[in-house]
Amino acid sequence: MTNSTNNGNKSYRKNEKLRKNYQFQRVYRHGKSLATKNTVLFIKKNDKGYNRLGVSVSKKVGKSVVRHRLKRLYIEAFRNLKVHIVRNGFDLVIIGRKGAWNMGYKELYNEIERLLSWGKLLK
Repeated sequence: MTNSTNNGNKSYRKNEKLRKNYQFQRVYRHGKSLATKNTVLFIKKNDKGYNRLGVSVSKKVGKSVVRHRLKRLYIEAFRNLKVHIVRNGFDLVIIGRKGAWNMGYKELYNEIERLLSWGKLLK
């Protein structure tokens, strides 16, 4: 079994996900927020040796098909950026805003990359 803290590993494991409401709330309340026009990123240090990701897209963005598409794209962008992340031990929450519904993968990837570099998590 491979170690989930391995930066060369592009997979997105179960223990690397924020799932519970209290986990999201902790990041919202005590984390630092960074924002672009269509995406918000909250970052909070955790006591784990690896990063965990949560994605939230409001019903204001669109119907469920649109929201789930955005979630999948954000997760895929993060998964592909994992190999470039140099700092571990953070909880990250990505929030998709209304304007994100019509963005393609490359645009979302660039936004996540920009936000992670602003948060000093990328090489």
